[in-house]
Amino acid sequence: MFRLSRAQPQPIGVDIGQDSIKLLQLQVVGNELEVIAAAKQAISEEVRSQPQLLMKNVTDMIRQMLRHQPFVGRNIITSLPRGIVHVKNLRLPLMPAAELEAAVQFEAKNIFPFETEQAFVRYLPAGEVRQGTDTRQEVIVLAAKHEDVESFIETIHRCGALIDSLDFEPCAIYRGIERFIRRREDEQEVHVLVDVGFTRSQVIIGKGRDISFVKPIDIGGRMFNEAVSRKLGISLEEARSLRRRIAEMSDAGESAKKDPVRQAVHDATRSAMEELGREISLCLRYYSVTFRGQRPNRVRVVGGEACDPQLHVILNSVLAIPAEAARPLRNAGISKMKANDRSGMLCEWSVAFGLGLKKTTGYFGSPDGQPRAIRASTGAEVIDLSSAVETAEGPARSPVEVANA
Repeated sequence: MFRLSRAQPQPIGVDIGQDSIKLLQLQVVGNELEVIAAAKQAISEEVRSQPQLLMKNVTDMIRQMLRHQPFVGRNIITSLPRGIVHVKNLRLPLMPAAELEAAVQFEAKNIFPFETEQAFVRYLPAGEVRQGTDTRQEVIVLAAKHEDVESFIETIHRCGALIDSLDFEPCAIYRGIERFIRRREDEQEVHVLVDVGFTRSQVIIGKGRDISFVKPIDIGGRMFNEAVSRKLGISLEEARSLRRRIAEMSDAGESAKKDPVRQAVHDATRSAMEELGREISLCLRYYSVTFRGQRPNRVRVVGGEACDPQLHVILNSVLAIPAEAARPLRNAGISKMKANDRSGMLCEWSVAFGLGLKKTTGYFGSPDGQPRAIRASTGAEVIDLSSAVETAEGPARSPVEVANA
């Protein structure tokens, strides 16, 4: 007698970025993971320039994507906006895990510029650190005001979606790496992910399944576009399109590579990209000095700017370890994605994919025959936002996004 595996659709991962919105839904079929549906829509410069209208346009776009693409259900997982989440790092004496929660809640009253009784306050244990001759415990403390979280939930519900869970971007991004950790030696490996987005970048360093370090950097695609716009006297949208066309021509012949426009674009963006590389280098140096154990052997780049070949060249010239574009959807079935959406390395889907992975558990076979593990959540259960989400028709347990202190 044969037993057929039932497909298990997951909640839709909704990545609300600064330059585009991406929706991606996964399903588990037996021991395989595949994309059911995916949709992407750009946010125009005109919309971005009007903050008072931005969220209305965002909800309208999400509503249309849910309506016109073959998503199953309306349950979603998304991350809190960066602007409403605050972060501080604490160094505490080593103590049992059962005592750490109370210690963090007590210290949080003195490190945030608002009353923590009116905010969700949770933490990510980052690991043991050196402080002089002492060993202490580093903790990433996260806080989001109740009113900000509830306002965001109400806004999202206007597009017809039901929030199943709230996540935080670095956890979603790191989940794309965490799903491959299955052996004891994997638990000791250090992973460096650099998310190069539209308005900013962020460095995420983790050991095994746990995130140890998160650092936002105010350099991103918009700065690159502005540099090209100034140098060539064109609009930001034109600069963005030009940079993308040049990136797609990375395999062009020598004559194309010597094109004066191409060279002008490279010259315009070089300074900002080198500055980004130096900031990443400082993060790597801080990690190596502060945290004990194995050192990273490469940097994986994700986000909308991750496939820019010039960025790779510059990062590899600045950093002490090699940098490469990540493949967040590696070994997942992507045949149901549109041809345009599934081309290339798919680096821009890292957040949406990680959000879609949040509720998956167990081991999944891959096309190359190697098993891959996916846990329920990076930093599992460090934040409980259920009281906020229940007011908007659905439970949630998740970390909130880390923002720079």
